[in-house]
Amino acid sequence: MPDMTKRGAKADQLKFEDAVDQLEQLIERIETGEIGLEESLKQYQRGTALINRCRAILSAAEKQIAELTVNEEGGLQGEVKEEDEQ
Repeated sequence: MPDMTKRGAKADQLKFEDAVDQLEQLIERIETGEIGLEESLKQYQRGTALINRCRAILSAAEKQIAELTVNEEGGLQGEVKEEDEQ
């Protein structure tokens, strides 16, 4: 997927790493003054959506980890469910 496509993708469709990468780039652009006030406000909204996406993915991962249990040999057992959004 080309970078521009990822950058324009809806936040709720991004993988965790892509959302974090976009968030870091967005913060840098705002902090360096690369963009004006109006664009900064739009990008702030985008950043909020990216943060929410990251939190949702982390929450799902925490839930999967909590579902794992220790087996008799001391190892982990449990079924890790892959979700389309990750």
